[in-house]
Amino acid sequence: MKSTVKLGVMFAMITFSIFAYAEAWGVDWKYYGTNEEGSYFYETETMTRLSQNIVRVCVQSIYTERGVSHWVREGGKEFQTLDFSLILSEYNCVDRSIRHLRIQFYSKDKEIFYPIKNDEWHLFVPDSMSGALFQEICK
Repeated sequence: MKSTVKLGVMFAMITFSIFAYAEAWGVDWKYYGTNEEGSYFYETETMTRLSQNIVRVCVQSIYTERGVSHWVREGGKEFQTLDFSLILSEYNCVDRSIRHLRIQFYSKDKEIFYPIKNDEWHLFVPDSMSGALFQEICK
């Protein structure tokens, strides 16, 4: 029972945060999933089909404590203040691959830190959050 209440409170806090970000930025975020590390949304207004096979999309990841802990282990102490990230990605709907063109991490103070640029294509795990978004945008 305690874990159900905790989960409900966590979900309510994440939902409130999402609406606050979307309203502040004037962006239309569409929810596509949650896992133990966070909740995930994609931006519908700027999503672009670059060709018959390629879709460009911006993803917002809002991290739970477990998600922040993951990034602290992988990236170091500077991730202790991690709140969310914005990831500009391209999906190849035929090859079932993805590349992250830009990843920006935001602290709880809304400061950008540790930006990453990359253009290498890689395959994703079908039952991951990337796989869930693939199912959503590559219809």
